[in-house]
Amino acid sequence: MEEVKRPMNRLDIEVNVDMDEAEARIERLRIAADGCAKAFEELGNAITNVGALIQVPDSKDIIEFFTIDKSGLDD
Repeated sequence: MEEVKRPMNRLDIEVNVDMDEAEARIERLRIAADGCAKAFEELGNAITNVGALIQVPDSKDIIEFFTIDKSGLDD
């Protein structure tokens, strides 16, 4: 019969959790996550509103700007 080797550097860890404290922390994290989601939603709305206020010129206006007669600029 073949011998089964076990690692010599084995570490056993025991964890004890206070369920009341864990539930309280989870609730605080849930509230914080809800607050972050609302803040990001408001930030998105603000960015949308600023974007609506910025007026991008039509391509026709840009072409006219670059094709201005430069003869009057050399004075």
